[in-house]
Amino acid sequence: MWADNGDLKGRSALVTGGTDGIGKEIARGLAARRARVIIVGSDPIKGKRAEAELREEAGHGGVDFLRADLSLMSEVDRVAENIVTRCAGLHYLVLCAGIVRGRFTLTSEGVETNLAIGYLGRFVLVERLLAFMQESGIPGGSASRILVISGAARNGTIHYEDMNLTRNFATLRMVSQLCEANDMFAIEQARRLAEAGDRARVLINVLKVGVVRTGIRRQFPLWMKIVVPVLLDWFLARTPRRVAEEALRMLLSPEFEKTSGALFLFIRRFKRLATGPRTSDPTEGHRLWEISERIATQAGAA
Repeated sequence: MWADNGDLKGRSALVTGGTDGIGKEIARGLAARRARVIIVGSDPIKGKRAEAELREEAGHGGVDFLRADLSLMSEVDRVAENIVTRCAGLHYLVLCAGIVRGRFTLTSEGVETNLAIGYLGRFVLVERLLAFMQESGIPGGSASRILVISGAARNGTIHYEDMNLTRNFATLRMVSQLCEANDMFAIEQARRLAEAGDRARVLINVLKVGVVRTGIRRQFPLWMKIVVPVLLDWFLARTPRRVAEEALRMLLSPEFEKTSGALFLFIRRFKRLATGPRTSDPTEGHRLWEISERIATQAGAA
């Protein structure tokens, strides 16, 4: 059991994908500790329902729903502007929004939809909010924390020449690329913060999870809708609330106050992972960063 003083009054959190599943349970835990929580989702009905539910449970009005389509970089920019305008600071950023769509689709900005929501939008949101979070973190005190929720796949291939997978799209290929991109991004972001002397102000880590029963399954390809419940659920599946317990520990526990750029896996038990040589290679991280910036710029100009 980890130390938890249970009081986050005066602190603010942003949880993408916070209207359902793991994100909602993380938001619930933060709100219960009196943090001000902004949850982001694309469905206005579900969002307002989640807002009302979390407010009632927490016993305060410090939970707000912000509607946004995080597959569009223009919407990600709007979310960042909204947070900076309405919050005095941002102490916790949870990147949980994601989909597993079993077919190739492009957003109106020309980015493959899984990639846009599950990685590129996260990259852009951190880029837009990082300075604000640095101002919120206290050197020698409590750092602001970014938590990336990702899948369990490791050491995947990033298709730098075609991250949309236009020519060879497959669900598992895309999921593998997303997981690797999230891992590499967090490590590279932590490296850049350390080089700039800002590591003590903002920490970023990844929680990689296995089988979880959430709404993300609705857009699975048919074979995954069959295979995952039949073969994996009975012995591997975790509930969103159980995953959120580990996520909240990473966000709030003093044991992680000096940890940044680390990967943690939670399938049957929680453990820290050793990073593969390519995933932690600064050259690879720099390459991903440059390509991500280019794709995001192109998307924003669409």
